[in-house]
Amino acid sequence: MITLSFVLTSIIILLSPGPTNTVLAACGASLGLRRAAIMPLAEAMGYIVAVSVFATVADSLRGSAVAFATIKLTAAGWLLYSAFKLWGMSFHTDARPAREAFIRIFLTTLVNPKAILVGTVLIPVEAVHFAIWVLTYALLSTVAGLGWVAFGASLPFSVRRHTYKLASLVLGGFSLAAVASALSI
Repeated sequence: MITLSFVLTSIIILLSPGPTNTVLAACGASLGLRRAAIMPLAEAMGYIVAVSVFATVADSLRGSAVAFATIKLTAAGWLLYSAFKLWGMSFHTDARPAREAFIRIFLTTLVNPKAILVGTVLIPVEAVHFAIWVLTYALLSTVAGLGWVAFGASLPFSVRRHTYKLASLVLGGFSLAAVASALSI
């Protein structure tokens, strides 16, 4: 049975700024609400995979500082790579960047610290209806993701045309935070 505390905690987590939400907002800014509305599907798919994996291996990861540090460094590497890619991109509204953005959102969600938190803390692995918990989180992520896309699409054009650079800086910051967290273990 899905609990109200799980839903409320999930909403708070999903509405807080993070790597995936940054890329979703940038997609909304560059593609507009109608064309970027599909992007939260990539986020939901990423969460289904990542949360399921982290929940399944949570017990074996809990005691391994090396495993958590490796995951954080992998995430940092992906975020840094994405930051460099976004920095060099010119502001487009065509289909090619939309396909690339879909893949970027999926991969960013796979290494998103939120997926680790949900998979290792919020969802009880032994729950009889484990899949329902994961799918509920994915559904909530889709709704929150649409909010982030709408936020990006609603920015004035003078700001929107710089969103790739702004997103690049934010992702770079998250990358540094992931490295600092990995090294402090």
